[in-house]
Amino acid sequence: MMKETLVFVHGMCHGAWCWERYFIPYFEELGYTCLAINLPGHAEKGSTKSISFSLNRYVKALEELVGSLDEEPILIGHSMGGMVVQRYLKTGHCKKAILLASVPPQGVLFPSLRVLSRYPGTIPYLFQANLLGAFKQYPQLFFNDKALAEQYLPELCAESFIAYLGLFLPVSHQVSCPILVIGGSKDGLISVEEFQQTAKHYRADLEIIAGGSHGLMLDETRGDVMEKMKGWL
Repeated sequence: MMKETLVFVHGMCHGAWCWERYFIPYFEELGYTCLAINLPGHAEKGSTKSISFSLNRYVKALEELVGSLDEEPILIGHSMGGMVVQRYLKTGHCKKAILLASVPPQGVLFPSLRVLSRYPGTIPYLFQANLLGAFKQYPQLFFNDKALAEQYLPELCAESFIAYLGLFLPVSHQVSCPILVIGGSKDGLISVEEFQQTAKHYRADLEIIAGGSHGLMLDETRGDVMEKMKGWL
């Protein structure tokens, strides 16, 4: 018997490729059907072409994909993709959801202020609406390991500044499906306290991965992350 379908939703400046290396082979091996969406404008690895989609457009893309399936999937959202999943669940349905290094329900105001105070060099990039430039200049926001940063930074693509602004709007709704929140203890963007707040908001299970960075699906702790997900699922 086939297990359920997993739908993976990437975060800022990423694409479906970030799941294809480790997560999809791992979960397919376990018998799951795995689909990774490229949010609008994210299909081309390393593209610096500027895009301007709203966060709602991303949510709509997820709605369209889920609507095309025969049964409700399990949704896995990373970072901004975690907020896309949370927004989708205001009206949409899924069997379960996993929020991985996700933007918290209260939005990105505090994470953004933290980044600006820690790395004032990101300010000019924000004025240019160049999120990709900021992440390339400060790879520690995504990765704690220099070699990994050098490997994956060229694959990141430009992100829509309009979508980023949409991440400032908090979500307040509750969700009826089971939720697992996973965060890294060494995440350069979202704090452990914010992961705890997300779990509390959704009455969700919480796993903090020791030493995990923001890029949990690619960093050295990915094995722990996949094990925790497998156990919870």
